[in-house]
Amino acid sequence: MRTFLNIQIVIDSTANVPEEMLAAHANLQVVPLKIIFGVDEWNEPELTTVELFRLTREKGVHPQTSQPAPGDFVQAFAPAATGQPVIVICLAAGLSGTVNGAKAVAKDFAGQEIYVVDSCTSAIGMIKMAEAALAMAAAGEPARVIAEQLERMAAATRTLFIVDSLEYLRKGGRIGGAAALLGSILQVKPILTLREGKVQVLDKVRIKTRAIARMLEELSREDSLEYIGVVYDGEPTVVEEMMTTIRQRYPAIHVSRAALGSVLGAHLGPGVIGLIFQSKV
Repeated sequence: MRTFLNIQIVIDSTANVPEEMLAAHANLQVVPLKIIFGVDEWNEPELTTVELFRLTREKGVHPQTSQPAPGDFVQAFAPAATGQPVIVICLAAGLSGTVNGAKAVAKDFAGQEIYVVDSCTSAIGMIKMAEAALAMAAAGEPARVIAEQLERMAAATRTLFIVDSLEYLRKGGRIGGAAALLGSILQVKPILTLREGKVQVLDKVRIKTRAIARMLEELSREDSLEYIGVVYDGEPTVVEEMMTTIRQRYPAIHVSRAALGSVLGAHLGPGVIGLIFQSKV
């Protein structure tokens, strides 16, 4: 009987995969996005958000990001040439060209079993998909079935986040200058969401506590939850209070939290709090 433990799971670095998870799974690997300050460049895992924002202050320039180099995908896809299926989990296409980059390289492996999945989310949402893929592979499921399940998970996942300032979104080209200026004057904190592959504004409030409450209102609309994840940069007290509230309201649901990676930090700025959750599929 064929074993499917040789299925390779590739995930991009915006998931911010814990080191212990990588150490526990030989068939899991990370393909890095890049952080760029002028002529200086780092692979995302080499730079924490603390270091990112320190460099931003010191250099006085906004960090740029880029998707993984084609050569990184070529290396990640190499096992497919020896009969090992490869499943790639990428940051939402609305946030990055990583999905299209992976698909372009996969075309060079014609006839090989490579599946590129748009997670339609980021961070914890991508990690949960990787966990599901690894478990299914260990249970003997074929790569095609795993990829189809990941697509269903992506469709059932919602991603919400709030930012302290609109300035990073403006400098990264995600929001217009006039909107950013008006938002700063009015101290508006937009609640952003990923919808139909794009970053969209769900609501606008003026204080962070109300923004968090508004995100939890959206969470309450879901009848059957698989998991709830909180993503953050800084503000541990606020995050812990949010986690406590969620656990009290959803005692039967697994709730986890994780720090924001530096690529998302470069686009969203410091003080981000995100809420990612998935309905059962």
